[in-house]
Amino acid sequence: MFKKMGVAGPKPYPVIGNMMEFKNGLWDIELQMSRVKEFGGAYGVFGGMRPAYVVTDREFLREIFIKQFHNFADRSASTTALEVRPMCRSLTDLNNASTTALEVRPMCRALTDLRGDDWKNVRTTISPSFTGGKLKLMTDILNRCADQLVDNIGTSTRDGAACDIKELSSAFTMDAIAAVAFGTDINTQETPDHPFVVNAKKAFGMDLKNPLLWVYLILPKITKPIMESLQVSLMPRDCVNFFSGVLSQLMQQRQAGGEGRVDMMQLMMDAHTMRDEEEGEGGEAGGRTRGRKQALSRDDVLANGIQFILAGYETTASTLSFTMYNLATHPDVLDKVIREVDDVMKDRDTVDYEACKKLEYMEMCIMENLRIYPAAPRLARVATADTKIQWLTVPKGMLMDIPVLPIHYDPERYPEPDKFIPERFSKEERQKRDPCDWLPFGAGPRNCIGMRLAMMEAKIALAKILRSYRIALAPDMEVPVQLSKYTAFVKPEHGIRITVEPRNSGGD
Repeated sequence: MFKKMGVAGPKPYPVIGNMMEFKNGLWDIELQMSRVKEFGGAYGVFGGMRPAYVVTDREFLREIFIKQFHNFADRSASTTALEVRPMCRSLTDLNNASTTALEVRPMCRALTDLRGDDWKNVRTTISPSFTGGKLKLMTDILNRCADQLVDNIGTSTRDGAACDIKELSSAFTMDAIAAVAFGTDINTQETPDHPFVVNAKKAFGMDLKNPLLWVYLILPKITKPIMESLQVSLMPRDCVNFFSGVLSQLMQQRQAGGEGRVDMMQLMMDAHTMRDEEEGEGGEAGGRTRGRKQALSRDDVLANGIQFILAGYETTASTLSFTMYNLATHPDVLDKVIREVDDVMKDRDTVDYEACKKLEYMEMCIMENLRIYPAAPRLARVATADTKIQWLTVPKGMLMDIPVLPIHYDPERYPEPDKFIPERFSKEERQKRDPCDWLPFGAGPRNCIGMRLAMMEAKIALAKILRSYRIALAPDMEVPVQLSKYTAFVKPEHGIRITVEPRNSGGD
């Protein structure tokens, strides 16, 4: 197929196509870089029986994410995306919803799975939840969660002991997202085996070793209708049922006139009443999403609520812990961050919204960390119409597979790409760089909706930690850190272990 179209690519095997490319995992940077060097910035592969273009070329990416976004707005095709949804559809159905109805999964209504105008409308409705004004309301809650994280670090490292900062960060981010999104104080930082944590870990426990995932990826046309008829998704049933049940109860309480809080759940339920001018404040990279506001259905609130929990839990925890790993391995950079934190916080007890904006060098460190350790290794877009991009003809329905690692490790984009150099992300350097050269949150109108919240959460936690402690790697911490090969999100294989040295009242 690709040969007839004049498109190069590695030779596929019968049935499984090029799936053997993943035998060493999703984080095989060397293989991905060698493929780009051999076949160029746009080449063809087969994911099982399905063809796809692998794209890393800057001009192609700009066309896909921004210039011709209208033809690449979807992340999946209707022929492959699982349509597994709840039996009751609207918020008013809650009082009549049966137990059986709550035991099916709403995940096909999450933003990542919606397509076309459906996606635009839900995105437009939810976007006001992430304006600067709403983020300001969340800082006090995030500071309280960060204070607990600092206390836990102190307890865990008493008498010079080491702690796994990834585990502590995960508990912090779970508490933070539950509080700011749903007004729920679950305090998993003091209860490590809390059901929220147990079920979130289940959701991220599936990897490429799962045989069901392989069958679905190789033979989606055959597997999809069977899975849908049996209401089987790739996410564990008990995990989604748990979060659906919790969120349904919270929605019922609010509909019944229970205690109201200014959080994402309430904003999602009320979003269609927001002022139009608030929609664009979230900084939609590459242009504004032009949809119409609509009241969210029960499916929409549940699906996106679950997605916020899971995305806010794992990805932000990884960003926070890997950033601390990079700071601990670069003491000179750590010193600069500490000096900035002390300067910004000298007249503050709380890391408020304005303080976050002033932590510019810390932001540079987080961004460079996300270049080296992006949360997810790949992005995807699907052509919704026949499209011409330079010399490449993209037929309708073609998957555009965008591997983030060879873009972030491209020496032409980032000289000495293996080195941690925060100065790459100074304001001056960012202005010189193409927006498609840095993709931890995607790019264009369909970038990550929670990007600003994730950055603010990481800044608040880091500022609180560094006001109290100077961090270092534990003696038994492996360098470089080993990544889990088969997880869909970046994860340290053996954790990230650190030790800390207390600082005197936030200053050396």
